[in-house]
Amino acid sequence: MVEMAAPPPVVNPPVRNRMHHCLGGALLLANKVRHAVQGYRTPRPFAATEMARAIAYDLSVVSGWLRHLRLHAGDRWSLAGCSALELGPGPDLGTGVILLSQGAQRYTAFDAYALAERVPEAFYEDLLREIVRRGGGDVDGLRSEVALARGGGGARLRYVWRADFDLSVLEPRSVDVVFSQSAFEHFDDVAQVIAQLSAVVKTGAQLVIQVDLSTHSRWVRDVDPLNIYRYADWLYRLAKFSGTPNRLRPHEYRALLQRHGWCDVSMAPLAVAADAYVDGVRATLNRHFRDPINQMHVLSVMICATKA
Repeated sequence: MVEMAAPPPVVNPPVRNRMHHCLGGALLLANKVRHAVQGYRTPRPFAATEMARAIAYDLSVVSGWLRHLRLHAGDRWSLAGCSALELGPGPDLGTGVILLSQGAQRYTAFDAYALAERVPEAFYEDLLREIVRRGGGDVDGLRSEVALARGGGGARLRYVWRADFDLSVLEPRSVDVVFSQSAFEHFDDVAQVIAQLSAVVKTGAQLVIQVDLSTHSRWVRDVDPLNIYRYADWLYRLAKFSGTPNRLRPHEYRALLQRHGWCDVSMAPLAVAADAYVDGVRATLNRHFRDPINQMHVLSVMICATKA
């Protein structure tokens, strides 16, 4: 029996349009300056040294992926023996280790930044202990794969990073399932990513990607999640840096996937904004985002699809 999806949580912050517009615009420009000075270092709202929190996060992410994969592809679909690809793994390869422990034959992490090279070895030892506690499989084999991957090799656990994020370097028609967690919204050219991705997956491959559609500035996110959609295109381009949220909406992801041969595209909202909040800010949004087709109430979405 296929499980039912839980209803998404509803976000209902107060509407303070003028204050949030000014504060969000200032933070957009401040983030550009910070990125120019520091580069891209913190993809998560907590430090990589918080290992217990990072492990809990990775376990939760994989659990969410597999739950939505079962909802999309049915209980008969199995991770066993699959080649998995994750786009934008962030500061560690914990999700890959977990996927291998749950039956995947091979895992490749592909990123534009070498963030996962900084994670301490102790993180993986703690993760392996948690996998053992949960009844995991060949932990010694996983430990060996981690060591090989950290050394730049690895047959089952691979880490590839390229500043140009060129997926065409991967073997064509080699991937069974694609995962991604809050990374697609940071891609500068989503159309190119999907086009290249479509060439490296097998026919019948599954796609499971969570896309964060709300404001990423941490001081504004909870009080005005649609803040990034307030600004004119010219101003948003002025504040842009590598990794700035691209402002694509769900219908645009659907269209891009279908254009490149993905079918059965499903969109499961994971967080939504209350009608009162959306109605209160709609008139202050960039005109492009006032059209109902943009589904501005959707703040986070899990997108699943099958390669035809």
